[in-house]
This record gives sequence, structure tokens and C-alpha cells, in this order.
Amino acid sequence: FLGSGPLSEERLREVLRLLEGDPAPWDLNALGGEVYLIRDLYRAASFLDAAVQPSMTVDPDTVGHGYLAHIEYTIQPGSNFTVGTITLTGNERTEDRLLTRELLFAPGDPLYWGQVENSRRQLLGTTLFRDANIRPVNVDTLAGVADLAVSVVERKPGFYELGVGVGTRDRIRVLGAWGHNNLWGTGRRVRVRLQGSWNVEDVVGNTIYFDQGQLNYRGGVTFVNPRLRGSRYSLEANAYVERDTRGESGLNMNRHGLRLGTGWQSGPRVTSTASVGLKITDPEVHPYAPDSLKARFDELGAQITQTRSLSYAIFVDRRNDIFNPTSGTYSIGTLQLAGGPMGGDHSFFKWSGALHGYRPFLLGGTLAGRVKLGGTRPYGKSLDAGPEGVPYDDRFFAGGASTVRGYRHNSLGPQVTDQDELDYLNYTSDVLLPDNPARGGNYLMLTNIEWRLPLPVLRSWGFSTLLFFEGGNVWAELKELRIRGFRITSNPGDPQDPASTKAWDYRWSWGTGIRLDTPFGPVRVDVGFPLKRVRYVSETKDVTDPSPYWHFSLGYPF
Repeated sequence: FLGSGPLSEERLREVLRLLEGDPAPWDLNALGGEVYLIRDLYRAASFLDAAVQPSMTVDPDTVGHGYLAHIEYTIQPGSNFTVGTITLTGNERTEDRLLTRELLFAPGDPLYWGQVENSRRQLLGTTLFRDANIRPVNVDTLAGVADLAVSVVERKPGFYELGVGVGTRDRIRVLGAWGHNNLWGTGRRVRVRLQGSWNVEDVVGNTIYFDQGQLNYRGGVTFVNPRLRGSRYSLEANAYVERDTRGESGLNMNRHGLRLGTGWQSGPRVTSTASVGLKITDPEVHPYAPDSLKARFDELGAQITQTRSLSYAIFVDRRNDIFNPTSGTYSIGTLQLAGGPMGGDHSFFKWSGALHGYRPFLLGGTLAGRVKLGGTRPYGKSLDAGPEGVPYDDRFFAGGASTVRGYRHNSLGPQVTDQDELDYLNYTSDVLLPDNPARGGNYLMLTNIEWRLPLPVLRSWGFSTLLFFEGGNVWAELKELRIRGFRITSNPGDPQDPASTKAWDYRWSWGTGIRLDTPFGPVRVDVGFPLKRVRYVSETKDVTDPSPYWHFSLGYPF
């Protein structure tokens, strides 16, 4: 390097792709990429008009055979520039301050081109603009000053959404939404969303017909101020009402609530959120639940309850593509504190952590994996209730299209069981019975691995396939975890047989599926083969988990 000026040779070598020992280029035109990388490094250091001229000489190799190419870069850094005036154009509806607050430079600052590029990304990240461009104008090379012109193309602020879908549980799903992303030109957003579905799923293992389905819905209004008082913190308020069928437990859950929170960028790929919430839950027994469950529900006299909580979540996204990742990682951590000084009917602490990983596979396609752990414990006034001190709505569930395929939705783990019935049948407490609802768990573990690969010939139409192997379960208490529970297979035999599948067994499965890529995400059909089926035996029933089990849904499971 000749005349490298303010940048050291070590720093320049860090960006070069062609170094000593590599095959030499055929001619100087092949060094165009290297010249660009060097100039880009100088632009990032505020030297906008740096000139880089490569040259190459070739001599015979006196030690071995062939020739040695000597490459030399002559660099004229020029002057370092500062920012002059800044002009804004294209923002007909949006206030100027919404653009300037995203800019990482101001008049008189050194003109680091990396900050210009990051400012452009931040402008696009507001979702207010379809395009954004920042370019130097009126460049004074003698004074080392460049004015910057910021031009944007605004999006239409109002939008509406309409959608129709189908699924394994929600046989018919209808969605409607309206929103505005730039209220009065301030960048504040509002959204009204309503979703309804006709839910047809097994109720505590009993099949129901289409006309016996349940109407589920969720409606909500969300307001977002992306920059609270010009800071890097957002403000989000949400009010919602919903009805959700939990067939595995024989319940219909009616809820409504409020949430007020904030979010911020903790780093280039790190997002954090914090919120306070109020949830009011009114459970009712499913009309087609077993009579024994209805009687138990009436006996308990379930009441409307309130849960007041503080929540925190952190997201670290290092994926190369958020919609169809082929490399990178995605990590999620959550904390929730309910009750205590905030009041409400329940006091508990809840946490979860998940790591998703993606990488190209040697045989083609993408290898995707996930590990997820979670736990919750009651405290304070809920401590005396033991594991039951955590409300049903806030427990963990596993089984189904997005957790452990090959098993019914949310069916894994312990049941709400009558001990008298177990004693009468001479069963231990870890035996699963027909007609008993899923309890959910206070502890969760999931492990998934999936090989995603395109289909020959059909890939041009957006079709792909996959192979998966995964496992998971939930437990009421940590003492229920057993090393023997992680055996790969177990028999759906006599419930009194110690080798048969028990409630604490980690439930493994494998399978395959088909994907169709659409503008709205992948449509997928999966078939899972459970490796640890259960035989449910009571006085009146003797049934076994089905195999195979089909799942139809939208989006990737992880």
C-alpha cells in the first residue's frame, strides 16, 4: 500500500478478500471488488473522494515453478468531510422531525458514510416509507464539506386486511383488520383487528362433528407511539377480548384484558420489551365435555379471576431472513411476575427461554433446530396451593403442530385426575386415563430438529419437503422428571406395566411433510409418527393414541 494515510495497513488487510498466497487475478479488472472495499472503508472514515489505483507486476518464481504477482494499491485519501446542510424532500404527510430523529448525523459532524447507511435503514424501519435515499450534494472538496439530501417515498398510511384460512383445529378462519400507520403525520399507529374461527377438535379425546364445533374469536385495538417523546422507547397500549376452545381440557376460555408496554432496541439485533397487564378469565366447560368433567366443574364452582402481571422479553435475531431463514440463530427469553404487590387472584413467577438455529446442510437444504425450556412457580398467597397455585391459563402445554407433531394438540403431560378413580382401577398416579382433561404443566421442555429441502422439479412452483425428529413434554413438578422418561420408545401396553408410557415420559416423534411457499408464508401439511403412544384404559373405554397423526397449518413451527 502506498499513501494509505490515516488508515493502517492492518486495517486495510482486514477487508481484502485477495491476500498473499491466493491465486493471482488474470488482469487488473478482477481487482475492482478490492478497490471498492478499500474505498468503502475510507468513506466510512469520512474520506468521501479517496482514490485507489491498483497495479500488478509479474516475476518468475525463483524458488518453485510458475510466476509471482505483486499487487500494489496507490491510495490518495483526499480530505475528510463534514456534514453541511441537510434537506428533506418527499415527506408530504409526515412531520420533518420524524425524519431528523432517525438521522445519526447533524450539520458540522464528520461525514461517516456508515452512519448515512444506518440512517437510511432506520428510516425504512419506521414503516412510514417505501423507499429512502441519502446522497451528497454541493460537495466542496476544498473546504471538505458536503450537503446531504434526504428523500423519501411515503407509504399509504391507511390499510385494511381480509383473510380466510383453514386448519386442523380451526376448520374455517376469517380475519379482518383496519389500521393507520401515520396518524396526523406524527408516525403514531392504530390497528383494529377481529378474527373468528369455527373450532372442531377432539374434546378430552372424544371426537365431535362439524356442527358441534365452537365459535372462537379474538378482537383487539392497539395503539403504538414508536418514539415516546422523541426517545428510543416506544409506547404500546392494547385492549382485547377473546374466546378460545381448549379441547384437550374440555374448556372454553373467555378472556378480556389490557396491556401497556414499551419496547426498545438494545443493540443492532437485540430488541427488548416490558409491559404491565391485566387479564380477566371466565372459564366454562365445553358443552360436549364428558359428564364427569361437567360434574367436577360444577362442584368446584369455577369463578372469574384476575391476573395482574409485569412482563419482560428479549429477542436476539441473527437470522439471515426472518421469513425463510437458512443460517443464523434466533433467541427468545421471557420473564413474568404476577400478583404479589400488584394484587389479583394469583401470584406466580414464570420464565422461558428458546434458542432456534439454522444452517445449510451438507446434503442440501437447511437444517433447523430448536431447544425451549420454561418454568413457573407460585409464591405468596398462592404458595399453599402447590403446583395448582399457577392458574390453568398460565401453565405450559405441549403436543401439536407447533410443539411436538404426531400427538394431539396440547395433550401431553399430566391430567386432572380423580384419585379415587385411580385407586379403584389400581393405577399409580402417573397413569393416563380416557375422558380426563389435560392439566398443563409448570415445567416445559421441547427439542426439535428439522431438515428442510426443496423438491426436485416442483421447487419452481414453491414446493418443498422436510424430515423431522422432535420431542417434548410438560410436568407439574420437577421431581416428576426421570432419566428413564427420555427413552426413545415405549409401549402403549397395559397401564399397570412399568414399561408402558406414563405421564412423565418425554414424548418423541418423527415424520415428514410438504410445504407450499405463498406470499403469506408457507402452507404446510405434516404427518407425525409418535414413538411413545399411550393406551388409555378405564372401566368403559380402551383406546390408544392414533398413529400416524396429521397436521395442517400455516407458517413454520419454529
